[in-house]
Amino acid sequence: MITMTKAEKYTDRKDIREKILDFAATCEKFYNGELSIPEYKSISGGFGTYSERNHKSGMLRLRMPAGNLEMKHFKFIINSIEKYNIEKVHFTTNQSIQLHNLKPEVIPKLMLETFDARIVTIGGGGDNPRNVLCSPLAGVEKDEYFDVSPYAKIVSEFLVDLIGKIKLPRKLKVSFSNSKRNIVHATYRDMGFVAKPNGKFDLYTAGGLGVNPEFGIKTAEDIKPEDVLYYVMTMVQIFMKYGNYENRAKARTRYIPRTIGEEKYLEEFSRILTEIKNSEDLKLDVKIQENTKKSDNSTAKKSRNIIEQKQEGLYAVKYHPALGNPSIKTFKELYNLISMMEGVGIRLSTKEEMFIINLTGEEANRVVDLLSQDNANSELQESVSCVGATICQQGLSDSSGLLQKIIDMDREENFADGVLPKLCISGCPSSCAAHQTAVLGFKGGKKKVDGVLTDAFDLFFDGCEFQGNENFGDVLGTIPADNIPEMFRKIGKERQANNLTFKTWISHNKDRFMEIVKEYAI
Repeated sequence: MITMTKAEKYTDRKDIREKILDFAATCEKFYNGELSIPEYKSISGGFGTYSERNHKSGMLRLRMPAGNLEMKHFKFIINSIEKYNIEKVHFTTNQSIQLHNLKPEVIPKLMLETFDARIVTIGGGGDNPRNVLCSPLAGVEKDEYFDVSPYAKIVSEFLVDLIGKIKLPRKLKVSFSNSKRNIVHATYRDMGFVAKPNGKFDLYTAGGLGVNPEFGIKTAEDIKPEDVLYYVMTMVQIFMKYGNYENRAKARTRYIPRTIGEEKYLEEFSRILTEIKNSEDLKLDVKIQENTKKSDNSTAKKSRNIIEQKQEGLYAVKYHPALGNPSIKTFKELYNLISMMEGVGIRLSTKEEMFIINLTGEEANRVVDLLSQDNANSELQESVSCVGATICQQGLSDSSGLLQKIIDMDREENFADGVLPKLCISGCPSSCAAHQTAVLGFKGGKKKVDGVLTDAFDLFFDGCEFQGNENFGDVLGTIPADNIPEMFRKIGKERQANNLTFKTWISHNKDRFMEIVKEYAI
């Protein structure tokens, strides 16, 4: 039986520490102009850092296994913000925290300090297992099937320990879902464990978004939770054996069944799984820890950002700053407040938000009041956008700039909550904002408008992430970025006048919606 503390094992690895020290020279060469952008990117991604668009600064991605931000790590981040005068923090759609606008000389120093603080940055990019995702309210959500977070954490530790020991064709994304809400997209990741009412998992593999998206193939049913590592190791072996090492555009797991056929893929998965079960002891002995936080019988106020937990008298508070970028001042104040509260936990979500869990009613009220000036208070303000082309080298369009303009317009008009819907905006085909499975999603690109190359977005409509109803949205048209806020202004005014939310209206008025889209599309 295995009881693993792989995170400690990872941070005890001298080879990783030495690689970080060696990377400092690579970082210096690039920012001195001695390495090309592609040369640096091919190295830096594996360390969890990329050059930003201006190539004068960089970002560092801090992996939070299963979206869990420990209080000691929160303290480290706050101390680093103060030490290096960091002005931009971003909650990612991969349940990580990114630190932006870092000076070149700061990047390797901070990377080494995060390693010593037992925070993983290695494998935050490049051809590595990425951060393992988990439903953010696992363990406290009222209608979850069971708490999947212990297994997500163990798988994260297991995969992190493989970094530097295996060579994958491309990145590998794994997630754990605790209910049919499927907000971690477990049914269309490279590998997704989906909880069931019977306390077991179904497994979906070879899915993914981005270019040529695919829903996952149901690969196994009724997996005992203690057996999950056998399946993870099988997926790793399948990927290394059949993944495309020659063509990066076709190197993700979703291309394997297309290449060898779904029937052979499933046969190979079963065969390799049997071999691993017969040759390795990967069975887990997991003891689920009980939630020891007790209610003090205080009552939380009514708020869209306060959620009742399954533990009676306890609450979670949702913190969704605009664009996933918390105010540095609020971020520091939040740490100062909750670090004094006993038994409080912090979870990051795939929607660029944070949940503070295990709060009494009185504590929840204090937290939601603190966050009130920096927190979403409408569906639209809960929209998701990648960082976009002003920062990301992959970006084609300014996705975050577009979302900010839409939010600014919404505030000018003072539309009621729900008049405009939640949006998912990706700045390129990579689909960091999961635009394909949003009710309304946008994919950024470039188009000529009156002879001028400009930001333009494909509009996706009627996607769905809910398990059992998964759907990729239809592309309704391509709209210049400058037209999109005005399109939503028109939609909002019609809905406000009719006293209808977008959700209520769209179910019976798709034709009218299409008419409006055509007015603003190219």
